[in-house]
Amino acid sequence: MSDIHTLGSLQDVLDLVGPHPVLTLDIGDGFRAPAYAARSGTGWTVAFHRRSDHGIRGSAVIGTAEGLSTLLDDAEVRAWVTGGGNRHLSVPRGTIDVVQARLDLGTRGGDWDWLWTTAAPEEVVGEHLVAPLPPACRDEAEGFLDEHSPRTHGQPFARPSQHWVAVREPADGSLVAIGCSEPGAGGTPTLAGIAVARERRGEGWGAAVTAHLTRRGVQSHGACVLGMFADNAPARGLYHRLGFGTGMEWTSRWFG
Repeated sequence: MSDIHTLGSLQDVLDLVGPHPVLTLDIGDGFRAPAYAARSGTGWTVAFHRRSDHGIRGSAVIGTAEGLSTLLDDAEVRAWVTGGGNRHLSVPRGTIDVVQARLDLGTRGGDWDWLWTTAAPEEVVGEHLVAPLPPACRDEAEGFLDEHSPRTHGQPFARPSQHWVAVREPADGSLVAIGCSEPGAGGTPTLAGIAVARERRGEGWGAAVTAHLTRRGVQSHGACVLGMFADNAPARGLYHRLGFGTGMEWTSRWFG
């Protein structure tokens, strides 16, 4: 491991790569040693533990294809990536071929973006209709997501730290839109399960739910983050309009 640096703390990682938002907001207090770093050009590529949005152990890499090659050419790092209970790996988009040449990870997974903001958005039209959704509505929320957002990673009331909200149709009380915020591994409020009824899209309800949850997260913790499928251009445009920036473009693979 002569070309590899073993890092024992988040501060060690930050000293090499600087205050990257994934490290400070997504990992944060959830950092678990070790991490591994390799020099790539004038910078560093770093591999570190990262839990999925459902809390499943895995790892992720920030840096370049060159640095990723150096890391995965090391037998100890390869064993670390696939061992210790890790179930998935996320790498910068465009570098998955480097992984596939060195590890047999299969094809399960995909491309997704990680977004973040530290600024509360201005209030949007309809936001005053966003209200808390109680746990008693779990079955209703699950059915709504199954029908209107079947790809979602949202898990209604799966964990007690979740805060679900909804917009309902005043006439009959049916769900128009829902969404959730819960602390990520590093404690930062993380949005998920934002969905709008198919027949009500384009009316601004996704913006209302997102703005409400984002403001709540920024006011309580100073930041808010989310993950989204890379092919969802309308959602990306919405999030960018509300002040989110794209912190990473990932490609992920699940083991087995």
